[in-house]
Amino acid sequence: MKKAALRFVLLFSLMFPFVFSPGEGEAAPAVAETYLASGVAADGSPVGPTSGYDPSAKEFIAVAEVRDVEAGTAVRFVWFSSPPGSGRIRLGERTVASPIKESSVTFHSTLTLGRILPEGRYVVDMYLLPATRPTASLQFAVKKGGAPGKEKASELKKTLPDERESREGTVAEKEAAFRSDAGSFRSALELAEAYSAMDDAASLALAVSLYRGLASVSPSDTVLAGLVDAYGRSCRFGAAFDTALRRAWNPMVSPAGAVSQILLISAASGDIDRGIECLRSILALREDGREDVLPALAALLLEKASASGDAFERREYEKAAADILEEITASFPSSLPAAAEALRLAEELERR
Repeated sequence: MKKAALRFVLLFSLMFPFVFSPGEGEAAPAVAETYLASGVAADGSPVGPTSGYDPSAKEFIAVAEVRDVEAGTAVRFVWFSSPPGSGRIRLGERTVASPIKESSVTFHSTLTLGRILPEGRYVVDMYLLPATRPTASLQFAVKKGGAPGKEKASELKKTLPDERESREGTVAEKEAAFRSDAGSFRSALELAEAYSAMDDAASLALAVSLYRGLASVSPSDTVLAGLVDAYGRSCRFGAAFDTALRRAWNPMVSPAGAVSQILLISAASGDIDRGIECLRSILALREDGREDVLPALAALLLEKASASGDAFERREYEKAAADILEEITASFPSSLPAAAEALRLAEELERR
């Protein structure tokens, strides 16, 4: 009888091995829902959803609801502009990890824009790591009237104060702090940030003046990044390119931030040639920046190819992009974002 029971257990375990596998009963993390948010509440939680954004939007917010989260579970958000008839231009990325185990966690990423992105189509890819291909993607548009979803409009009104009134209050507060301690670098920087957040030309001019003064004393990456943004919002794209390139001179800071701003300015100004020139300058200057620069350069070359009306010129730009993609594939492990982006761009190039 015992032998028969033992044979039954062995047979059962062979037929259904998952029953006896340790830890197999625990569900793996999975994305339950994704959406774009209209804003961020005071407690840091996203408010939404929305299907698109107005050109006056200061930021994009992508949300991934993940269930059965373990400590260390992470989601990578990668943002792109997606001009019609051409390749995507990578704008930035962020990886968010959960420090604790929970049945459900809301992950979100914010891409701060300023006022330098044109109307058009955009995409955010979300990777539930260690996935190397997007777990989910959201396509959306920036256009006039791209307002928050109606179903959450009342909630948004309760959560978010009037933006103009709030920004004016912040400016008044920072002006008072600056007057009380005019020699404080921190007070001047916070006032410049407050001016830059305003939408009028006079405030932006004040922001540029403050940032330039701060940069003459201490050209830190934070100051230069703020100056690029202020120039961009003022549509002073030449100065914005120059200052973004200046950010890359600092060997103590990754050039990733400068690369992202150059892509933003290229998209806003339509000056792809200047963007390519800046990226090539960074590539020559910073060997450690190849992982960030090469995918961005390939994307701009493909964008230039799409915009070209000359067949020979278009092929030349596509060939230059293909050479860079091959270099990325040969230089970086497939697990890195640069390799995944190169694969995506190569597939897009094959479809042309």
